[in-house]
Amino acid sequence: MYTKSQIQAVIMAAGKGSRMTELTAKKPKCLLPVGNLPMIWFPLNLLQKTGFQDVFIVVLETNKSEIQAALEKFNLKIKIELIGIPVGEDWGTADSLRYLEESNKIKSDVLVLSCDLITNVNLQPLFELFRKHDATVAALFAPVSNASSITVPGPKSKNKTEKDFIGIEENTSRLVFVASASDFEEELPLPCRLVKKFGKIALNSQLLDAHVYIFARALCKYLVLNKNISTIKGELLPHVVRKQMQPKHKKMDQDKAASVIGVDLKTDLQEMSEENELILKARLMSTFTDSRLEPVYRGDSLRCYGHLADGVTIRANSLMEYTRVNRLILEKWSELTGIEGNRISSTATISSTQLDSDSCLVGDKADVAEKTSIKSTILAPNVKVSPKTRIMSSVIMASASIGVGCNIQNCIVCEDSVVSDGCELKDCLVGSHFTVPVGGKHSNEVLTDVDHLMEI
Repeated sequence: MYTKSQIQAVIMAAGKGSRMTELTAKKPKCLLPVGNLPMIWFPLNLLQKTGFQDVFIVVLETNKSEIQAALEKFNLKIKIELIGIPVGEDWGTADSLRYLEESNKIKSDVLVLSCDLITNVNLQPLFELFRKHDATVAALFAPVSNASSITVPGPKSKNKTEKDFIGIEENTSRLVFVASASDFEEELPLPCRLVKKFGKIALNSQLLDAHVYIFARALCKYLVLNKNISTIKGELLPHVVRKQMQPKHKKMDQDKAASVIGVDLKTDLQEMSEENELILKARLMSTFTDSRLEPVYRGDSLRCYGHLADGVTIRANSLMEYTRVNRLILEKWSELTGIEGNRISSTATISSTQLDSDSCLVGDKADVAEKTSIKSTILAPNVKVSPKTRIMSSVIMASASIGVGCNIQNCIVCEDSVVSDGCELKDCLVGSHFTVPVGGKHSNEVLTDVDHLMEI
């Protein structure tokens, strides 16, 4: 069990979903439905299962009331405090963490998660890795999934997956290298001190940064002093990983330093992370066994570690990954949610005999007429499906209406939209509050209010 006095939990949920604006035009990204549950429910459920009793959720100030109302519908026992940040400011995740520190919310080491994390991974080994080595950072990574077989609704395009170079020393789990593949063209330079210290470095380009980090409290304080760091993944993590390999700066004599105007004796991250000298001497003189005294740890005041997840781990941060996770949730419903029992709501009206209950999810008060065929599809609450309609491999969001005689394949139909009678849609995305005219035939299109999207 992890309590606030040991490690605090923070979920970053202020992102605008810039890579999936067709879905987030009228809804906060963290409330997008994944298997009829809001996306943010998954990291909250994960924290609750892990033993956390409370959590900070960083959101845009304008979305606080909507998110609060959405979360109140679920029987979550974890205590939630929404932290609103300004809408006009272009804040990154590190800026949000800095804001929590400056607001005196951070009292201990911090576990940071993204709101788009969908996983069944046990976080316990990550905590043990962090505690065992008194780490500065412990990060979770997972094998990159092969999503090439998925056809993403909308115009055909090459969906490029972001690649990172991740170096984890096999024997110690030290995280020794982090960089985006897009930062390099033909050559990947490695620091000599890195090779000298560890000898053999294996770099992996097929690992997903799950955006699950445990940060020592010193890092939060360091962010307050270094306001040029804006993001966690792109700036803070690579910075700390590089910093751990650098030689320490020689300590300036305190009397001499005191005479220098503007010198702060504790602004360098290595100095801020150093252990109390008396405690260190006591450990060295005792029979206490500490792996930090091994050669690869000696002299390192900063220590970064990476843990490889064993299980399903997805970040639904793009249209491709959002499509994939909604396919996967149909296959692994109980495994990813922990919810057992009927996948069809007891308040739904199902008049059709051709709705495949083993491959579908149906939300509260959904109404499915007779003579309809529905397979591998998610129907959200209050969806209405008219007779003589076929739907396959699609996501139909809340309060959408599907007309008579429609044929819908591999589509995402957003909330409060209308697909009129006789429409044929294949590999399309229908935006929220949009009406597809009667008899429309569309393939690989985004059907939405173009003017509205241009405002984003």
